[in-house]
Amino acid sequence: MRFILFALIFSVFPTSVLLAQPQQYTKAQDSDPEALNIINGIRTKYDAFNTMEAEFMLDISLPGQPLESQKGNIKRQGDLVRFKLGDQEGIINEQAAYIIQHGNKEVMINNLPDPEETSGMLTPQTLFNFYEGDNYVLALQGEEIVAGRTLQVIELKPVNRENSEFTKLRLLADKKRNELVSIKAFTRDGANFTFHLKKTTGNVALAATTFVFRKDEFPGYYVEDLRY
Repeated sequence: MRFILFALIFSVFPTSVLLAQPQQYTKAQDSDPEALNIINGIRTKYDAFNTMEAEFMLDISLPGQPLESQKGNIKRQGDLVRFKLGDQEGIINEQAAYIIQHGNKEVMINNLPDPEETSGMLTPQTLFNFYEGDNYVLALQGEEIVAGRTLQVIELKPVNRENSEFTKLRLLADKKRNELVSIKAFTRDGANFTFHLKKTTGNVALAATTFVFRKDEFPGYYVEDLRY
């Protein structure tokens, strides 16, 4: 499955009122100021948290296949991440990225990627920082009412389209609460991945061992070290 590949590497459909992004938007500096203001408000809120935990749902839509949905959980402390998604689990710390596949009882240990290697990817560990830097052009595309909430629709297109995994991203954001509600990624082969953020809590108490990989936690698992 394509998403499993994304996770191992490390880790919206337009409505009838969605407007085409103007041609003059060709670099990050051309982004819509109002869209940037919303994103900066969200960034400021999330960056103020020392720790964060979120519950989410991932919808996977592959061409010619039924929609698949998986529940997930992510814990973060700075660059340290631990997530669960379906039968996968990931631990990212200063030493490596550990991908645990519970279905196969396997653990794969990967090198930490260079920053540019994750610029075009959307995975559980990048949910709250994928919009940082100058990788996308932002445009505000109006509003939607979802479950009684007025949400802003923001479209992001990669500046470097040739090297990006995605043709565009579509965010639903709550401007009043400074929260991300959903993130939908469109791939070149017609697949779509949508993260629905169900609950986000800041400054949660996390155990000191949360981001530590301990082999004894996974008895009977085959561990393969792929670092070089």
